[in-house]
Amino acid sequence: MWSTCLLSFLSLLSLALCNDGLVVQTTVGEIHGFINASSPLVRQFLGVPYAEPPLGNLRFAPPQTKSNNGSINATTFAPSCMQQFSNSSTIYTVQVPQFLINGGNSEDCLYLNIWAPALKTEAPQEVALPVFVYIPGGGFTSGGANSIAKFPDRWIQRTQSHIVVVMNYRLNVFGYPNAKGLTDLNPAGAASVGIYGYAYPNDPIVSSLICDSGSANLLGSTDTTQSNFTFLAGLVGCGGLDAQPELSCMRNVSAVSIENALSNYAISGMKPAIAFTPFPDNKTAFGNTTDRAVRGLVADIPAILGSNANEGAGFVSYTPNGPGSAALFATTENIIACPLAEEVKTRNLVGLPTYRYQYAGNFSNISPVFWMGAYHSSELPLLFGTHDQVFKGPSTALEYNVSHAMEALWLSFASNPSGGPARWTAETGYFAWPQYQQNSSSMLLFAREETVQQLVTGERIDGNCTF
Repeated sequence: MWSTCLLSFLSLLSLALCNDGLVVQTTVGEIHGFINASSPLVRQFLGVPYAEPPLGNLRFAPPQTKSNNGSINATTFAPSCMQQFSNSSTIYTVQVPQFLINGGNSEDCLYLNIWAPALKTEAPQEVALPVFVYIPGGGFTSGGANSIAKFPDRWIQRTQSHIVVVMNYRLNVFGYPNAKGLTDLNPAGAASVGIYGYAYPNDPIVSSLICDSGSANLLGSTDTTQSNFTFLAGLVGCGGLDAQPELSCMRNVSAVSIENALSNYAISGMKPAIAFTPFPDNKTAFGNTTDRAVRGLVADIPAILGSNANEGAGFVSYTPNGPGSAALFATTENIIACPLAEEVKTRNLVGLPTYRYQYAGNFSNISPVFWMGAYHSSELPLLFGTHDQVFKGPSTALEYNVSHAMEALWLSFASNPSGGPARWTAETGYFAWPQYQQNSSSMLLFAREETVQQLVTGERIDGNCTF
């Protein structure tokens, strides 16, 4: 997984709720949700369309507003978007498949899923709760909402204080075609949160940003000649055409044929290598975010940014003994930690409120092999409250304490972004997370050895980065 991030914002909608709140009137139709026995205080609305299916002439096009469907039975997940597959073994395929998506995939995939507290009375209510919009990671090539490690119902069941929305979005060539015949090179319908703040500097809609192990500085496509799309077109019978005929031809090839051709070619290791990730078009993705920030072209809203101590374990091929600590550290720094540190430095430069963390948890039910540690995404089960439900073995007391601390701080931030994250407990009293500043003990370190949280400098990360 790549940039696992959250958008949070205060709900501006007054929803018309009927009876127990399981029927909601929306612009796309009357949505019928459900409550299940495992989370009896949580309303769930699954498979809610947010755009027209990107089929036919809408393939490779920006998402189109969804028309009213009348009545929607929102009780099951929609398929995930088309996934680029691989034959390589990773910690996710071998040890922690709970992070992988379930169910099938389809080109008709632009759906979101909503979890909300159950209403305590049968009378219609207007509820203003903080809303987290979670954009699942996956390196822009795979991933989606239907992943049991990241279902938020347990968190909402416990707090009854917020709403979580988890969305699917188009991936690989379907989301980032960078084709010569297109005006919009990255029409995915979603982007990582770090990029979002630069794409909508004047009216971001959201009130804050939370980036778990991702930033706008993660490298995107370098295909300036737009040759990857043309090469892939040749693999599926659309070769030798000018830009517009090539695009038309590709819109008539089955999605499965395109995905199979792309995946199998990547697996073969043949040259030239082709890949489809956001291209820096300076509209939805950007090549120089520091310059953009200095010119004021970034949303003036607070953000939480952080990374995990052993991100690299999520990006290497799986072997029982791992690649060794040096390789893991180098991968951690190069792929996630240092790009994120650069983003933090840029935000400090232009005076944007920023709260920085590092997660160092090494819990045996989530990290069952000794070298996994705080790998990429390993903090998410603690944040979503799934650590004691779907993983191998019971959670420890420290694990529960870290989970509750992270949940409380994230929820505090979403509820009052301008006030910054804060938490009060009877055992430890009041804690206010300070804004991060270079060369000061202002980075919050979670789950280091037996300590829930402590403030440290960012030097443990930044000292090995080249800016």
